[in-house]
Amino acid sequence: MGVDPRAIIAANNNADLYAAMFASHGLGYERLAYAFVGKDRPPPFYSNLTVLSPDHADEIALQLRTLAQNLNGAIGLKDSFCDLDFELNGFDMLFDASWIWREAGPPNSSSAWERLEAEADLLLWEAAWKQSGSPTSQRMFTTELMARPEIIFLGHRTGGEFHAGCIANISETCVGISNVFSRLPSDSVFAQATEAVASIAPHLPIVGYESGKVLDHARRVGFTTVGDLRILVAKAARF
Repeated sequence: MGVDPRAIIAANNNADLYAAMFASHGLGYERLAYAFVGKDRPPPFYSNLTVLSPDHADEIALQLRTLAQNLNGAIGLKDSFCDLDFELNGFDMLFDASWIWREAGPPNSSSAWERLEAEADLLLWEAAWKQSGSPTSQRMFTTELMARPEIIFLGHRTGGEFHAGCIANISETCVGISNVFSRLPSDSVFAQATEAVASIAPHLPIVGYESGKVLDHARRVGFTTVGDLRILVAKAARF
């Protein structure tokens, strides 16, 4: 059974976000037809290589060999279509997930979420993002990233503090939803984030990837799973 072309579109949208993130941190990368390859050590929670097209195992192995040599073997791989077999090369699965897709359309209701434009708001947003389950001491989201027209930070706040948010990244044929967070337990935050993203680009389908309970929440608000992926990591990759 072939790969759903919608999964390929979603993977390439995800790579667009990677490219923006790497560029905002001054990190080198190469965008190939079959993979996004980060030349420098990536920011926390980001892989070194993201597969963009299936059936390129030999080319990807060559890229991973170079990365392993340059980064002392500690590398991460997003196996976007679950078609790679690198266990013997020292990779273990960190987690699996599914690509998701929701057809284009206007939001079902008005959104109380706002688009961030000031650096002070971005700092508050990132602090909430970290507190909600993405801990790192590194500054992740820069003003340079927020200034890119295709990257949109969205959030909901009360009392001056953000308690939920997400990122929308606009590609030519879709808009990605990612980094959805809530500082308080909520079964509706993904639905709220989806409405906020739909209000930004109602003419584009919404794509992303999720797992576990969040994937269930996505299905309940109209997303379809269009493929599976895996995040693989190696402490000492061998090629």
